[in-house]
Amino acid sequence: MNVMAFEPLLKNATVKAIDTVGKKLAGAEVTAENAITRLLNRWNALSKEEKENVATVIIATAATAVTAIAALKGGKKKEAKKVAKSVVRKVARKMTR
Repeated sequence: MNVMAFEPLLKNATVKAIDTVGKKLAGAEVTAENAITRLLNRWNALSKEEKENVATVIIATAATAVTAIAALKGGKKKEAKKVAKSVVRKVARKMTR
């Protein structure tokens, strides 16, 4: 199964989910400024392309972490490093295009 085939679906879902939360926050009366409100306000100010880039980094980070944990539990540290490097390279190539 090609995990990278799910990346566009995950990216769109991530952007949509964070947009939904950000819009609800923007419409709500916030009594105190905190890290989450500042983060969501910054998210709302991003362009669509910037949001997609952030979502790509989030997905790559999560995929790398999950893969590394699974490999470490299986006792395959060298394979975990190899897979992590591969995922990072693919994401880096995608972001430079």
